[in-house]
Amino acid sequence: MGNMFKPLLLLSALLIVALTVGIACNDDDDDDDTGTPTDAPTGTDGATETPGELLTDVGVSDTEIKLGQSIALSGAAASYGTAIVPTIEAYFEYVNTELGGVCERDIKHVAEDDKYSPADAREVAQKLIDQEKIAAFIGNLGTAANFGSYGYINDPNDDGDTSDGVPDLFIATGINAFADASAAPWTILFNPDYTSEGTILANFLNDNNPGETVAILYQNDDFGKAGRDAFVAEFEADIVADGEESYESTATEITSQLANLRNADPDILFLYSIPQFTAKVFAYMAQNDWAPQVVMSYVNSAGLVASLVGGDAGVAAGFEAIAGAISTNYLLDPVADAADPAIVEHTRIMADYGGPSVGNLTVYAQAIAETAVETLEIACDNGDMTRAGIMAAAESVTDFHPSIMLAGINLTMSDTDHAAIQSLIPVEIQADGVLEPLVDEPISAGG
Repeated sequence: MGNMFKPLLLLSALLIVALTVGIACNDDDDDDDTGTPTDAPTGTDGATETPGELLTDVGVSDTEIKLGQSIALSGAAASYGTAIVPTIEAYFEYVNTELGGVCERDIKHVAEDDKYSPADAREVAQKLIDQEKIAAFIGNLGTAANFGSYGYINDPNDDGDTSDGVPDLFIATGINAFADASAAPWTILFNPDYTSEGTILANFLNDNNPGETVAILYQNDDFGKAGRDAFVAEFEADIVADGEESYESTATEITSQLANLRNADPDILFLYSIPQFTAKVFAYMAQNDWAPQVVMSYVNSAGLVASLVGGDAGVAAGFEAIAGAISTNYLLDPVADAADPAIVEHTRIMADYGGPSVGNLTVYAQAIAETAVETLEIACDNGDMTRAGIMAAAESVTDFHPSIMLAGINLTMSDTDHAAIQSLIPVEIQADGVLEPLVDEPISAGG
């Protein structure tokens, strides 16, 4: 692993890269000791098995393992899907071609466009479960979209019985409600949760920018409110008068909000926004000679924001425009860590198997794909690749380190802990695109 402390866009797991509807709760005493979700099938009902062979039910044949993904491929958040989907498919093709697949089976990835819409995400989930007959979901993206689909995925019959749920693995959002294993026994959160990030950024400013004032722009939904509320609760200095503005995710213009924030004259501008709107902020700042210290969520993948800001002038011009902004990170930096063997191999895989140009989002997407492969390998070793067996395997992942994550950030899950990534590092974006770490070691979600 390369040096994570060399001078260093999700959202945006993710984007941001990222959720509080409750579904039927179940008694933990019903869990078996393999980590199978409460009331979930043990892999025997409807499964097929030959002595000495693999136990399977849906989505796994003698030659193929079918995984599905609900993600925006059109609309305001399409920049996520158009980078993440081809990356995952390139990585799976690499696994199929060079590593022999998993359990002597090729991984097939089926992605459907949910347009970042809750209603569309619900329809996509139904299609992938009922028509495509997938074994599991991986990397379903977006707070609103996941709120639209995860209840159905956990309880397809809408009868309060989650035994027929489908593994909903490593979803790309940061709302910690999705990590509630008792409420959503089939869903696992991949991204660090937004509440923890808001707290981490507030404490960083408390320690390093004491007494400086803040203004806030946030997306008016569960994503934006989670980061905003946690930040406000922890920040010790003043939020300037008339220094909070929100916008709707469907908005086309935020000029009036930005004019109000500029008039409030803060030292720091805290953004809990997705890249398309964050780019509008930087464009407004440049046009109006306004230069507060920007602090923003990891959902704003640096490369994506720089590309959006740079436009026809190019990503290099974009990085110059956003230089100095503070964010958080948990992945290797494709710029600063370009010589790291993991990034070199990632670059090769993308080039050899039809992936997109390497950037922060491709690194993020490969981290999801690697974790999915690890889960499938555990299920294979257990001899159980039923939906329940795959879920149990995900819940048994312990100290797994995707090759392109920063040192010290490992993934451990259980039947009661459905949060994968639980650490972050504050970083400053440099003019050359490097994400420079501002602390010496990852800060855990628990503080």
